[in-house]
Amino acid sequence: MTELKIDNPAQRLLDILEEGKQYSTSENCRVVWKKMLHIQHNAEHHILIRLSHVMALPERIVQVRENNFSSLRGKSTHWENCVSTAFTSQNLNEIWHTFIRHIDERTLLELGALSDLFDTRGTHSAIDTNEIDSLVNRITDLRKEIRHSDLSSAMKTMLLKQLSQIQEALESYFISGVEPVMDAVQSTLGLAVIAPEYKEEIKSGSGSQFGDRISTLLGDVANVVTVAGALPALPAAIQSALSLLSK
Repeated sequence: MTELKIDNPAQRLLDILEEGKQYSTSENCRVVWKKMLHIQHNAEHHILIRLSHVMALPERIVQVRENNFSSLRGKSTHWENCVSTAFTSQNLNEIWHTFIRHIDERTLLELGALSDLFDTRGTHSAIDTNEIDSLVNRITDLRKEIRHSDLSSAMKTMLLKQLSQIQEALESYFISGVEPVMDAVQSTLGLAVIAPEYKEEIKSGSGSQFGDRISTLLGDVANVVTVAGALPALPAAIQSALSLLSK
């Protein structure tokens, strides 16, 4: 069996922190996070959700290290302590200095070393930003049409929830990586097992309003994940699942 590549969380955290070093320490903390986390609107919960994804990266880094390099010597906790202190000390209403002052050069060096270590096991290729934008735009348009369709309220809720999950996973890809994208696609298909009406609505060739477009979208997302090297068998698995749905 081919060993799966590592979805490198150390590099993603390092990229975010290095970008953060480029901002003025006197800038507002919330404004800096909005820029770095690609948040276009002012809803506070969007900032907190994306921020929670960043805060989850240290635990994910430790998990990957323990799962793949358990015998590694010299497991420094300096970077982890500094990142933790930065998050617990920051004040979104005050200046960026409340966060970034805790991120020293040693923290960046240790994260870089971990990223290089993870690379030795093979890491996922980056998904092209244009591909992500294209998929997000398609989902946005599809969600808008579903909202204004004559589908039942219950069906709209199920479809919109699943599409929203895929969209958020794609938009947060630069933070959380490819695994949430895979989870969102699998969840969208899995719901069809327990919800027959939903199954009829998402399968192609059923004459439903959105079946063909949703099936094509799921296949395209699976192909993008495969290009990243995350799960080579995913497109075939998705196509098999879509074929079963059509029966």
